[in-house]
Amino acid sequence: FRDKESGYVTPTGIIKKVMVIDAIDDINQKLNIGKNKALIYIERMRVVEDEVLLSEKIWLPKSRYEAFVTLDPEDFENLLYPFYYTKCGQFVSSAVETLFFITDHIDPYLENTKQENLVKVCRIAKNLEGDPIEYRESFGLAEKFSYEINII
Repeated sequence: FRDKESGYVTPTGIIKKVMVIDAIDDINQKLNIGKNKALIYIERMRVVEDEVLLSEKIWLPKSRYEAFVTLDPEDFENLLYPFYYTKCGQFVSSAVETLFFITDHIDPYLENTKQENLVKVCRIAKNLEGDPIEYRESFGLAEKFSYEINII
């Protein structure tokens, strides 16, 4: 992410919701887990200079992230991938992303109108064995869209 002076900044991640949910067929397929397997669902905002740049919905296989079941939103660290590893031993080694431009979607964290265009980034993060261990949908305002990623 870049700030107003075009310098690189790490957004602050703010977890708004974390909960165990029942299986969602489409999500479970993306995570390559059984169709009845429970998920951990997270909602997170990414903020720079008090402005929400991204709104994220994250699904994790509960079986890989049992330690998250008892955590409160404030227990999470700013960067999730190192946190996944330290708390649950889940190491993200790669990710595949698909970007879409969408309309007719209102996001409560972005506070956009239905007429504003959004960017939707769908990510499947994988471990060293190539197994999917996270599915994420990120939303941002299209007019402010700029994207660069470096997962190391």
